[in-house]
Amino acid sequence: MSKERMGEVLVRHGLISEEQLAAALTKQKESGGRLGDVLVRTNVVGEEEIAAALAEQKELPHEQLASMTVDPEVVHLLPVKLMQRKLIFPIGYDSNRLVLAMSDPLDVEAIDDVEMLTGHSVTPIVVAASQISAAIEKYVIGAKVLEQLEADYGLPEVPEEVTVVHDVADDEASVVRLINQTVRDAIQAGASDVHFEPEDTRVLVRHRVDGVLRETAILPKGSQAGLTSRIKIMAEMDISERRRPQDGRIAFNAPGGAVDLRVATVPTPAGEGIVLRILHRGIVIGSLDDLGLSARDRVVVDKILSKPYGALLLAGPTGSGKTTTLFTALNELNSPAKKIVTVEDPIEYRFPGITQIAVNQSVGLTFAVGLRSVLRFDPDIVMVGEIRDTETAAIAVRAALTGHYVLSSIHTNDAASALTRLNEMGIEPYITSSAILGIIAQRLVRLLCPACKQPQTISVERLVAAGFSEDLAPDLEVFGPVGCHACRHTGYRGRIGIFEILEVDDDIARLAMQNVSSGEIRDVGVAKGMTLIRQNALARVAAGVTSLEEVDRVVI
Repeated sequence: MSKERMGEVLVRHGLISEEQLAAALTKQKESGGRLGDVLVRTNVVGEEEIAAALAEQKELPHEQLASMTVDPEVVHLLPVKLMQRKLIFPIGYDSNRLVLAMSDPLDVEAIDDVEMLTGHSVTPIVVAASQISAAIEKYVIGAKVLEQLEADYGLPEVPEEVTVVHDVADDEASVVRLINQTVRDAIQAGASDVHFEPEDTRVLVRHRVDGVLRETAILPKGSQAGLTSRIKIMAEMDISERRRPQDGRIAFNAPGGAVDLRVATVPTPAGEGIVLRILHRGIVIGSLDDLGLSARDRVVVDKILSKPYGALLLAGPTGSGKTTTLFTALNELNSPAKKIVTVEDPIEYRFPGITQIAVNQSVGLTFAVGLRSVLRFDPDIVMVGEIRDTETAAIAVRAALTGHYVLSSIHTNDAASALTRLNEMGIEPYITSSAILGIIAQRLVRLLCPACKQPQTISVERLVAAGFSEDLAPDLEVFGPVGCHACRHTGYRGRIGIFEILEVDDDIARLAMQNVSSGEIRDVGVAKGMTLIRQNALARVAAGVTSLEEVDRVVI
């Protein structure tokens, strides 16, 4: 066991400064408790960093429960109240020793209790407290609900990789527990959305993780009414209205902190379909460095953002990360000397120091109406969530010409097409060419799981057809997905942005005024050094961080 104190471990790794450690030790003396709890509570360092430092200090393994295989036979060996009070969770056996996840491996009393109850010696591993709490909810409390549900409804036949989750239409407590567990599982999996999809004989539950839907559970048809009613009540919707789409919002307390659930329902022949969008509160917007821009693209973006007025547009389909990039740009522009106002549908990130307005179609508050009102609010910078119609486009570009800095998004496949799209919407080319400073087209590609990715054998002809040069293709090492516990057998973990950034300089502006095709604008942009979005994606393949299949899935 290391003689180094945990605070010293954190300082050595650069996670906290000497000053932060001294301040935390002072607070610990005043309020008591563990140093790690003080540091987490004051947002100096994260829970995972504390767990890793504690494991290093005590020379114990530090694990992620999501990447481990839990033996269902050992889960019920311990009383749930003991697990919750001590924040411990049994994983399985290793050489007849019980592997025990612990948030505090120095809790000798907890180890003694477990050894006495199970008759097995304990091998402790360090796991963050929130992960242990989530595991208790999923494997212990949730399992008891499922047992009752199975007794009520029986088990449908499902593939092995899909969890059978059921609901009880006439048992409100079971419905609430089921919804809670479903959302918590989605959050733990890193999902952005939860889909409840009714069919004639069942209800499917799917999670969208890293932009891809995966089937995670099946509910019996009999559970649909109770599930739908409960979610609509929680979201303050009209439960008697089943023929029209509805929207609502739920404040949800998750183990890692409160989240907002944006709820949408739509009528289908088999009943109401429901989608829950998971919006994390207090999410920290990073800097441009966090976007993964190339050196050339970073210089271009900095130049565009340095202008006193004009418009920056984000282009791409839904779910391509445009909102994150918009707020990252706002973060760069934000200062106490500037008034920033946004018009959004909906408000996904709560941003301190910025006035945010939510579109409300039911009262006539559209993007155009909101934007027109915002311009009377004396803003320096305006962010419009999306340019959807001619009226919004006209107001936005004219605002960019009258001393405002405008940021917005538009649905086009590439950067050059954004200019021609505005012209097609009725904006005069001379206005477009004068107002637009630049366009960022983007997509998100999934990152290969570093724990299991392996080299692939791909022919030179296939690589050349994908877009690699004939000189580079023969020597290229390309990796592909495999699948393991760490990535939930998908072969991918996380996503990264790929970009195509067009600066509207004098040459591009002249082309826009001539109302030429997007192809001509694109060719001039490439001649000036613009990297096409597919080439940017292929660079990620060459770097071994994503696969050729993923690029083909995302990029035309």
